[in-house]
Amino acid sequence: MVLATGVLLIVWALPHTIAARNIALVSGALASLAWLWMVRPKIQFRNILPVILLASVIIWMLFHWLFISNLKEQQWDEIDSTWLRVGISIILAFGLGQVIARQNLYFLVIALAIIALPSLTAILYFYQVDLQNKWILDGFLGVFKMKFSGVYFIVCQVLLGFGLVSYSFFGRSQTKNYVLSIGLVGSLLIMLGVIDAIALRALNVILVVFVCFGILLLYFLFQFRIHIIETRSGFWLLPFAAVIFIAIYGVMVGFFQYDKKYEGKFVNLIGDIQIATQLKKNQTWIRDGRPIPEPIDSNGRPINGSTYERTSWFIRGAQFIIENPFGNGITHQSFGYYMRDTYPNSKALMTHSAWIDYTLGVGLPGLFLTWLAILGCLQICQRSLKTRNSLQKIDPDLNKSFNLRINNVSSYPLINGQLIDYCGFWLIIGIAFYWLVGEVSEREYIEHYFFLITFTASASQVDQSEKTSV
Repeated sequence: MVLATGVLLIVWALPHTIAARNIALVSGALASLAWLWMVRPKIQFRNILPVILLASVIIWMLFHWLFISNLKEQQWDEIDSTWLRVGISIILAFGLGQVIARQNLYFLVIALAIIALPSLTAILYFYQVDLQNKWILDGFLGVFKMKFSGVYFIVCQVLLGFGLVSYSFFGRSQTKNYVLSIGLVGSLLIMLGVIDAIALRALNVILVVFVCFGILLLYFLFQFRIHIIETRSGFWLLPFAAVIFIAIYGVMVGFFQYDKKYEGKFVNLIGDIQIATQLKKNQTWIRDGRPIPEPIDSNGRPINGSTYERTSWFIRGAQFIIENPFGNGITHQSFGYYMRDTYPNSKALMTHSAWIDYTLGVGLPGLFLTWLAILGCLQICQRSLKTRNSLQKIDPDLNKSFNLRINNVSSYPLINGQLIDYCGFWLIIGIAFYWLVGEVSEREYIEHYFFLITFTASASQVDQSEKTSV
């Protein structure tokens, strides 16, 4: 099961691997069912609730196909492929989460599979930079089939990095050296993600890093006030935190300088968005072949085409949702169906906002079910962390020094439940934010996100009677 998942997490991002993906999904799901049948673990209802909600999305799609759909043939093709694989991935993820909740070390396989391709892409980028003697490479995709595919999986590595950094600040471990190592590894993953963003010229990765960095900084300052100022301990953590924040901040500043010199998206972002909201004044966004000039700002500068299209399509997609709250049942390029119905010659296919495209397909009922599953998963992570921290009361000394003192009392595993909770929390909430600006709401990306939600909810189960499962 763990091996099948490791293979699956890698081939999900690669082109022409549908056969390998299906084999890994089916074999992993069968292993999951077999393990659940033999072990019959005690499962808490809150850990299975997100699974029920995600499964309800599939049931809603079947109901939509039977009673609402006007695109029955196209929708059935999705039900018979995408949504079938989503259901299988849910089965695999739930059993895998239960296994890793009991054998935390297996999470290392999952983490390595998540970072494998983005890290390889960074290596290939440096090789090409050395080969071509320039930093800006046209059309570089690394090992990924498309730019948006690469961006999505690079974001996953970045979010895993933030999970490790969070654990190094707020978690509990055996030694300070291990805490430092985890924090440095997490910072390295974030910085490699930014380098990948430069390689692929991907603004969305930087947006995610910027938001996550802000959240982490605010939470650190909050915890600093509580755990260091009030308890007057854990001051050794401050220089470590300063190094990590400065490193991440420095890489981000480097990207902003790159954008200012080569792209110009950030510098003119607000002004370009304001112009793009004027849908009726300029209709270049329809992309129907009419010779309409590209919009310009008050200084005569052509606005950034990507910003213009993404903003205009986002607004028009939201309008389509209001007009069609139940969706059309198609998640693959659903926006294109609406555009062709309204503007017959339009070549636009996606809004480039995953939540808009997803809702245009599954409708508001499907969206609400998915959001409830996400919120339920995040609540499980939070409750799990609270429970794990409460177990420290067994030894009062474990509550001191920002929860980061050397633990000489009990044997605490290096890969443990707290680390998994932090990584899972950042992955789920970070991808939810990325779906606002990313074009990933179809096919393998729905499978991947549903898998992560189910896995995180299942792996965050805590049996308070067993300290070894903390």
